[in-house]
Amino acid sequence: MDGYDNTWALKQIEEGHYNILSRAPKTAAEKPGPSKKGKTLPRVITLGGDHTITLPLLRSINRAYGPVSVIHFDSHLDTWRPKVFGGSPSEVASINHGTYFYHAASEGLLANDTNIHAGIRTTLSGPSDYENDGYCGFQIVEAREIDRIGAEGIIKKIVERVGTKNPVYLSLDIDTLDPAFAPATGTPETGGWSTRELRTILRGLEDVNLIGADIVEVAVSLYSIYDEW
Repeated sequence: MDGYDNTWALKQIEEGHYNILSRAPKTAAEKPGPSKKGKTLPRVITLGGDHTITLPLLRSINRAYGPVSVIHFDSHLDTWRPKVFGGSPSEVASINHGTYFYHAASEGLLANDTNIHAGIRTTLSGPSDYENDGYCGFQIVEAREIDRIGAEGIIKKIVERVGTKNPVYLSLDIDTLDPAFAPATGTPETGGWSTRELRTILRGLEDVNLIGADIVEVAVSLYSIYDEW
C-alpha cells in the first residue's frame, strides 16, 4: 500500500480485496449465493489499522454484491459530514476514519434503512451528529442500553434491523470495548462493553447472512514488538 498518496492507497485496498473476493472459496464454491452472479464467494476478514479502510472494502463488496446492510460496532458514529470533521475543501481529504460511512452512503454502497450502529457512546459535535446520521440510513444502539435490555436485547435489535436473508457486512472498531479491556486504540471512550458482552453479542448473530467483516483501530506499540523480539 502506498504510504504517501491516500487516494491511491484506498484504490489499492479496494483492488486487493476484490482480487481475493473474486476467487473461488475453499468450500461451497458450487452452491448458489447472494452475489450479483448468484455464486458463493469467499468471506474475507480484513484486519486494521485505520477505520477508513472500510470504505474501499465496501466499494469492493459493492462490485460483487451490490448495496449491503452493515452492522457497525463502534463507540463513534463515523457518519460525520466532512464539513463537521475539519471542514477541508478537498473531497478526497475529507475521507477519513470519521467520515467514511458518509461517503459510503453517498456512493450508494449501503442498503437503505437496514444498517445499524452498536455500542455508540460519544459524539463529535453534539446532538447534530445523530441528525446527520439519519441521512446515512443507520439505526443506533447505544452502549448503555445493555444495562436495560441485556445482550439478548442488543442481539434482537441488530437481527431485526439487518434481517437474516440480506447480505450483511460487519465492521468492528476495537473501541467498542471499554478501554479497560482494549486500551490499545486511538480513540478510547469509557463506558464500553466488556469482552464477554461483545463475544456474546457476536455469537448471537449466527442467523445473520454475513458475507465479510473487518476488525479495525487496533494500535500495536512497536516497543511491545521489540520486547517480544
